[in-house]
Parts: sequence; C-alpha cells; structure tokens
Amino acid sequence: MRPELPAEPSGSEPWLSADDEVGDEVGEFRPGSPLSQWALARYLVGRAIGESVSRTLLVFALLVLAVAVAVQWGLHLTLVTVLLVIVAGFVLILRWLLRAVLRRLTAADHYGPIEHRLRELVADTHGDVLRELRRVGLPSHLLTLPLLAVRLVGKRRAQTLERLRGFEIGRAVPKVRLDELHLLLRDAAGRPGGTGR
Repeated sequence: MRPELPAEPSGSEPWLSADDEVGDEVGEFRPGSPLSQWALARYLVGRAIGESVSRTLLVFALLVLAVAVAVQWGLHLTLVTVLLVIVAGFVLILRWLLRAVLRRLTAADHYGPIEHRLRELVADTHGDVLRELRRVGLPSHLLTLPLLAVRLVGKRRAQTLERLRGFEIGRAVPKVRLDELHLLLRDAAGRPGGTGR
C-alpha cells in the first residue's frame, strides 16, 4: 500500500520551504550534558588564560634581554648583564614549563589533527575572556594577567576567588563556539588513534 501524498497548498496558504524558520532553529540543539558544556567552556577559558600568561612571560623575558643588551652596550656592566640574562632564562624556562603543563592538561598533543582549529577557538575566546575578567575586576591585560596567578596564591586569594565566582562563562564563550568545540572533540575521539593514550 502506498502512502498518501500530502495535499498541495492552496493559493491562499503560504508555501514553506525547508529554509523557512519553523519553530526552533537548527543551531538550537545542545550537544552533551550541562556538565560537559560547563567543562568545555572551562577548557576554553583555561587555555585562553594559559596562552595569555605564556605570551606575557615571553614578552617579559624579551624585555629583560633587551635591557641586558642595553646595560652591556651602554654601561659595560658585565655582572648586571649576566644577572639579567639569568633572570630572562629563568622566565623562559618557567614559560616552557607552563606550556608543557598546559599541553598535558588540555591534551593538545592528543588532538593533533584538530589542534589548529582548537587554537583558533582559543584565540577567538581570548578577547572575550579578558573582557569578562575586566568586568569582574581582575587583572586582564597582557602584562597584568600573571598577577591573577599571584593573587590566587597570595593574601588576596579569598577576594580573588569571590570575584572569579562572578565570572560568567556565557559571556566569554558563546554557544556557537561551545557547540563547535564539542563536535570537534567528539569527532576526534571517534577517530582511530584519537582515543586516550
């Protein structure tokens, strides 16, 4: 038995195509559970902050090296130059350790095939994260962001944590970006060799 074909719309009824909006839009689906969405948003925020701190440490090390060169060239103070180079080296080692820990925690090597797109998502999130940190009254500029880590372990820890509770993930990570991240990670986990080590 053949199914009955739908009746054609009469001239007075509007013709709806698949592209017309009927009810919810296609992008309204929410992949994953609320917990996984929260975790993915924290993942993006954490990577964005980590990348900012890493960049700040690099800029600081380069500035110290430039001062060391200027001191040696202008004042001929070899001892001061050596001390400044040691400080710059220490900062670069600290940066390398931070990046290694971040790569390990965020499984950057694990998602090799999609790492480029993940980095783009983190870069897109970077500005929004800094804007939200600024809104809640925390350090949010390239040179002041490492102070956030200092405040988390220092005397102002309670005040900093209280302000961080006011950080609204929805402002820093739009739903579209979160959906894309979820789909990227899901696809990567489904690839052969894309599962845990």
